[in-house]
Amino acid sequence: MPQSLDPLDVERLLRRLPVTQAPESVWDGIQAALKAPEVARAVPPLKRPVPRWLMAAAVVLAVVTGTLGGLFRWYRAPSAWAVLPVAGRPTIAGAALTSADQLGAGEWLVTDAFSRAELSVGRIGTAEVGPNSRVQLDRGGLTQHRLTLEHGRLQVVISAPPRLFLVQTPSVLATDLGCAYTLEVDSAGASRLHVTAGWVELKQGDATSLVPAGLVAEVMVGERPGTPYPPELPDDARMALRRLDAGTGNVADLDVVFVALHGPSDFITLRRQSGITLWHLLQRVPPGMREGVYQRLAELSAPPAGVTREGILALQRPMLERWRRDLSPMWSEEAQAWWTRVARRLWEWTIN
Repeated sequence: MPQSLDPLDVERLLRRLPVTQAPESVWDGIQAALKAPEVARAVPPLKRPVPRWLMAAAVVLAVVTGTLGGLFRWYRAPSAWAVLPVAGRPTIAGAALTSADQLGAGEWLVTDAFSRAELSVGRIGTAEVGPNSRVQLDRGGLTQHRLTLEHGRLQVVISAPPRLFLVQTPSVLATDLGCAYTLEVDSAGASRLHVTAGWVELKQGDATSLVPAGLVAEVMVGERPGTPYPPELPDDARMALRRLDAGTGNVADLDVVFVALHGPSDFITLRRQSGITLWHLLQRVPPGMREGVYQRLAELSAPPAGVTREGILALQRPMLERWRRDLSPMWSEEAQAWWTRVARRLWEWTIN
């Protein structure tokens, strides 16, 4: 261990060192630094902070992206659907159905007179396949869940955004708009739809019928979707309505429908059901018969503000839609809050 130096020895050594004068340039630099502003000798400034609006936009983008990703994951159409036998011996590709089977794309599920099956519609609902039915799982898009009902009956319950579940029959395409319904197809390919909750769109070519809860619509092969009507409508009125839909009806058929529909009533549901039938007829009867339909509809439910007789007889779409919303607010998405409508439009644009 080296010995520590005595302070006196250190002082003597320092006195023996030669003294050298520093150059003038060194002192000039020191004096200039002392006279400079404090900012010049401070630490360099920090970077400019990120604007709040940019941070908020990034958060919103992350939330929207995550939400859409979650929705697509949840509502994505699987390539095979779980199916369970409910009664009898349903078959897939000729083989008896078991509790572990799935219906794959392109495969047919067949039931006889004594069998039924329950089909899981992805994660969005169920479809019970009735007796004497033949159903195929179609290949849809990323989110479309599609079936073909060749004949028989489907009892459907769906809980999802609109236009995710579609059923093609020989006579019409039924698009679920968030609802529950029964769809039947007879041996000739004619379809009969009874909606019990929400509403369903029936489309064939350019012709469309919108069927709300509580009403029935029929479609013959090669004809446009029928006018929705109350299920208790008498047979003669139903036949008259079918002729009017086909373009072969006359004023006598129209009178039969008028008599069969409920007259002015204190029960708003009855008025609206009859009104929806007449609202469809307005756009299907010849111009010479349109005045009578307008008068009858106005008696059941007075046109709302902004809807005129002349505009309705001219089939002006904004006025027709306004009257439709007044007839059945629960039937129309326009009666929903604006943010719900915007979300629905965005969803439909995204999946289409």
